[in-house]
Amino acid sequence: MGQQENLSLQEIMGFQAGVTFDHLLKIAIHIAQAPVGYISLIDASCQWLKSQVGLQAQTYHYLDFCETVISLHYPDNCFKSAKTLKKDQTSSPTETRSPSDAGLSSSSKNFAPIILEDLSTNKQFPTHPLLKFNPAIRCYFGIPIQTKEGVLVGMLSIMDYEPRHLSPDSLQALEAIAEQVSVQMNLHRQLIHAKGKLIKLENTIQKRSSIWDIVRQERDFVCNVLDTLSALVIVLDPQGKIIRFNRICEEISGYSAQEIEGKTPQEFGLSIYHSPVETDAFSSKSSTSPAEFPPYCESEWIDLNRRTHLIGWSNKIIYNPDGSVEHLIATGTDITMRRESEKMLRLLERAIAASPSGIVISDAKAKDNPIIYCNPTFERITGYSSSDIQGRNCRFLQGNDTDPQAIETIRNSLREAKDCLVTLKNYRKDGTPFWNELAISPVRDTTGEVTHFIGIQTDISERKRAEEALKTSEERYRLLAENATDLISRHNSEGIYLYASPACRKLLKYEPEELIGHSAYDFFHPEDVASVRASHQTLLAQGEISLVSYRIRRRNGEYIWFETTAHAVRDPQTGEVQELVAVSRDITTRKKAEVSLLERSHLSLLEAEVGKALGQGGTTITILQACSDAIASHLSVTGVAIWTVNRSTHHLELQVTSGQCEVENCSDCPERISHNCLCLNFALVVEGRQVGMMEISSRRSLTEQVQNALYWIANAIAVGIDRVAALEELHSRREGLLFRLASQIRDSLDLNTILAKAVSEIRSLLQVDQCHFLWYLPTTDPRSSFVITHQAQSSNLSQGLVDYPPDCVSWLSEKIEQHQSVQINDSSQVDGLDGQTRSALHQVGVASMLFLPLETRSGQRGAIVCNHYQNTHDWTVNDVELLQAVVDQLAIAIDQAELYAQTRAAALAAQTQAAQLSHALLDLQEKEAKLIQSEKMSSLGQMVAGIAHEINNPVNFIYGNLDYVRDYTQDLLDVLRLYQESYPTSSPEIKEKIEEVDLEFISEDLPKIIASMEMGADRIRQIVVSLRNFSRLDEAEMKPVDIHEGIDNTLLILHSRWKAKKVGSGVQIIKNYANLPKVECYAGQLNQVFMNIISNAIDALDNRPDPRQITIDTELFEVKNPADRLNIPYVRVKIKDNGSGVSTAVQNRLFDPFFTTKPVGKGTGLGLSISYKIVVEKHGGSLKCLSEPGQGCEFWIEIPVEPPPELRPRD
Repeated sequence: MGQQENLSLQEIMGFQAGVTFDHLLKIAIHIAQAPVGYISLIDASCQWLKSQVGLQAQTYHYLDFCETVISLHYPDNCFKSAKTLKKDQTSSPTETRSPSDAGLSSSSKNFAPIILEDLSTNKQFPTHPLLKFNPAIRCYFGIPIQTKEGVLVGMLSIMDYEPRHLSPDSLQALEAIAEQVSVQMNLHRQLIHAKGKLIKLENTIQKRSSIWDIVRQERDFVCNVLDTLSALVIVLDPQGKIIRFNRICEEISGYSAQEIEGKTPQEFGLSIYHSPVETDAFSSKSSTSPAEFPPYCESEWIDLNRRTHLIGWSNKIIYNPDGSVEHLIATGTDITMRRESEKMLRLLERAIAASPSGIVISDAKAKDNPIIYCNPTFERITGYSSSDIQGRNCRFLQGNDTDPQAIETIRNSLREAKDCLVTLKNYRKDGTPFWNELAISPVRDTTGEVTHFIGIQTDISERKRAEEALKTSEERYRLLAENATDLISRHNSEGIYLYASPACRKLLKYEPEELIGHSAYDFFHPEDVASVRASHQTLLAQGEISLVSYRIRRRNGEYIWFETTAHAVRDPQTGEVQELVAVSRDITTRKKAEVSLLERSHLSLLEAEVGKALGQGGTTITILQACSDAIASHLSVTGVAIWTVNRSTHHLELQVTSGQCEVENCSDCPERISHNCLCLNFALVVEGRQVGMMEISSRRSLTEQVQNALYWIANAIAVGIDRVAALEELHSRREGLLFRLASQIRDSLDLNTILAKAVSEIRSLLQVDQCHFLWYLPTTDPRSSFVITHQAQSSNLSQGLVDYPPDCVSWLSEKIEQHQSVQINDSSQVDGLDGQTRSALHQVGVASMLFLPLETRSGQRGAIVCNHYQNTHDWTVNDVELLQAVVDQLAIAIDQAELYAQTRAAALAAQTQAAQLSHALLDLQEKEAKLIQSEKMSSLGQMVAGIAHEINNPVNFIYGNLDYVRDYTQDLLDVLRLYQESYPTSSPEIKEKIEEVDLEFISEDLPKIIASMEMGADRIRQIVVSLRNFSRLDEAEMKPVDIHEGIDNTLLILHSRWKAKKVGSGVQIIKNYANLPKVECYAGQLNQVFMNIISNAIDALDNRPDPRQITIDTELFEVKNPADRLNIPYVRVKIKDNGSGVSTAVQNRLFDPFFTTKPVGKGTGLGLSISYKIVVEKHGGSLKCLSEPGQGCEFWIEIPVEPPPELRPRD
């Protein structure tokens, strides 16, 4: 022990590695954010490194620097040690260095940190190696490590390669770390001192180990005994922690003893208490009293497989001698199966008690099989209580009329211990009988011996009564079926006869046996099979009863009508149709009556519709079509056709048809057969004159009732045709009059001629005695107010009205001023006339009068008058309407005649002026459109030039740098390839990144991308050049230019329109260029011509089949100048497409302003007009079109190589 206390500091610190000091040093480095740090320990004999981070040079340089710093800042300090220290066992010889002065004594004080923020400015270390190395130390912080007594035992040194400042918080943290290093050193010292005491304890433990071996053997024996038990055993300490967990507990819970011992059961979801509440109450106490530990309880355990076990616990407490609790022992049994059996037993008891059948159990080993149990249902069925039943044999329910055979069956079953099922008639307690179905079965024990019999009794009294009722019903049904007049039959689901009642003999003339086995469909009328089948399928699918009417064939081939009610008999379990029961009644008589009634109803509706059509009026076609449609609809005939007689040719002409009928020829035969149809012809006759013919086509014969109705309809139609013809003739005459009057007004504005013709036509049309026209001239003398200017009268009339009596003049003048017409059918009987007027009319001999006034726009008034002298005449509404129309036409004629003279001269002057204005307006519109187009093209040229200029600079920049990009990319790829060859194995991060970016694909695709960029830049440069060339639309001077370059630039600009697209093959451009000189022209305007013509050619090829081609030819030719007979060189450009071409009429107007063949919104009609003026007027050339429909279109542009002098621009 004394040797342990005399160890030096280095020997003490040598007992432990520097792991703790390494951690503290890393924390210090992290706090100071410095790259270099170390911990050096010091005693009176030497200095050595205990931990280091980031040292670059030999360690003795750092120790020397630390020693120098200490000597400079703590000059009065010495290292106190009484013994010679050995070097640290973990240190190398270079890690120790003797101090310069080892004989100094220690002064008890606190050492301050040494802070050297910038060593480059410190003159105390001019030649130290650490300040000359690369990198050189430029900053030092020294935190002294001292004991509680104030002895300096080491230094925490922090260095940096850059001058820096340390915050107060960081410095304070470093001092705390230095203090922690001192604490660790003190702990190591105490650990060494404690080791001696442990040696003494080892001797004591060795003595006691023999005793513990004996105890361990006893403990192992007890543990083995506990593990062999089939019960669960848990031993708890007073705090409720498990100290023993036997094998059965492990198997049931799924936890091992090593996992659970030393912990409470609650930590694993296990419990030995009744409820979680008791478990929580127990676990919350530091110790448990005996009263709180139940002697027996049950709890649920849930194992690791989530299975639930019910455990019954018997608990025991072991006490210490002082009466305190030493252990708690819980012994448990898995009662899960027992509880399930108990639960199942209770369920079976409830099920038997709730069974709708009576259940009894008898003791087979007792004498006479006494009943030992009966359920409540048995009590309810029999009327006996359980106390009345138990101990007795089931025979007490039987009576004298119980079936002896059933009783014998029961006895044999009991004797032979076999199952049996019998039907018995028993008696209740009140003496009433009941039927029951009894099933008896033996109950055997595990050895197979019969111990009990169980009887299940089902009350079938209701079923018995139903069977009796069914038997009675069947007898009645059979009696009914045998004697019924309706046919009663049974069929399977497919319609096959299974039974037919005797009524089939009378109804179908078949014996019942002849129908059985045959399908009912074999006897149905072919036209009714579909409807019967549909009803049949509906009945099978979802119905129970169906009602259907149909025709069925008798033995003699005759068909009669049946009305059948069918019922589907279904299986109660599956719902499948087992058979069909049908009741069929003969309804032939009723059907015939229904047909006759329906036919009469249709005929009534037909007569009403024909009368309505004839009464509504209309044209002949309208009336006849309505009649024929009504006949075809209501009579269900195949077709109807009606002819009328042409009054000019006296031939029959087909007017209308309905349905399907043969109308090639009209036959006079009243009845004929055509295409399996019966055709009936009805002559349309009025007063002995045939006005038409009506033909009815039908696939079945028409009844006499229908034919009589058709004769009546034919007569009505004949009258209607004659009436309409008369009306049409009258209307035609009246329309002719109006047409003639209107024609005369248009053809001649001579008022006398019009008035004379009007009165003559009116008299002829209305067949009046006299018709005249008069002017009303208001004067003071009524006699001179009327002036008759024109009249026409019948040749049979000797003397007509020449002048009106004064009394009539006054009355009629008033009517004219009020613009009222006068209609007198009989002057002797008309109401509203005074005596003088009636006398005046009688004086002049007027029997009937129709007086219609008129007024012109200028205010002149007059009237048309029609008179009858010899006989009275009833004026009709048509007469009045016709005469009013004539009056309206005459008023218009008078107005036009008055205006004609006034406007004739003015119209002539206006016509001349309008022609001049029209020409000026057209010229102005053309110039305005050209000016707008010129401004538009000028603005477009400026915009295009600006865009081309702006694009050109960045394109040149891109194009100029592409070579460098290509070279740099290739260099990078070469370097990457060399790197892969030199370092084939890369880090996982690099490999993952290579796979992520797909480096191989990038290496292949990057040169292709640069090549594509170069192609794109070159393409943009070409487009820019084309745009700049095309933008010269507003150049005011002629320049020699290359025609081919202008054409190519135009094609380049239109490239998007003629190139191939996804949905089409595009337009093929064929260029046949000749060797042409430069042409002096307006280049921009000539490009506009090329643009218009090529764009029109592309439009002409839209929606045309392949191949679509535009051919451009150029050639040089000469034209002789007629003035000086010299040859002038010309250039010809031919642009041809293979479109649809244009007609000659269109060619003649191609170069007219505003003429276009394109849809509205697709063209202005100025393109070719402007092109024509550019070529002809600006360049002295010619522009022409050569085309034929279907052969395409070709434009020739011919301009001189040098323009004539008169076309050159002047300065």
